[in-house]
Amino acid sequence: MYRILLAATRVCLFAFLIGGFVVVTGQTIGIVAGSGPIVTTFGTDVADNVCVIAGVAGILAFLLLYTKEGRENAPDTEE
Repeated sequence: MYRILLAATRVCLFAFLIGGFVVVTGQTIGIVAGSGPIVTTFGTDVADNVCVIAGVAGILAFLLLYTKEGRENAPDTEE
């Protein structure tokens, strides 16, 4: 289960990073071109999907702590 969650988390993080790059690049192109609809599209439709992917990545990363391997690999916070 740990390996599945870890792989899914990594895929979602990669998709989130690429999506963030696409949003920033798309909005930059829209600003340079002076096109409001391009900026709006990348700021709403694309960004909404990227935020959902980021949320899924966060949930998967949180669930990693509830596996046996995740508890073993977690840093000790007690001092």
